[in-house]
Amino acid sequence: MDSRYYSLIRCTKEGLLVGWVPDLPGVTAASFVEEDVVRELRLSARELLRKIAARGLPRPRSSPADALPFGDRHGPYRRTLLVLG
Repeated sequence: MDSRYYSLIRCTKEGLLVGWVPDLPGVTAASFVEEDVVRELRLSARELLRKIAARGLPRPRSSPADALPFGDRHGPYRRTLLVLG
């Protein structure tokens, strides 16, 4: 069964894109190219879920899109749905 988690990505003043998955602590990525951020988030999320499963723990619940913030004082977030096989 696929897992689905939202990632949030924001752009710094310097143009660096910083992304994270709020429901998966420690899953973060940064790059000047959005596709690279999304790819790294997907890889890190899969690895974390693999470790969680290996310990026999339940997968973290995924927050619905409307429960996620739209941005902060630095600007808006871009949301990306990660589908993890």
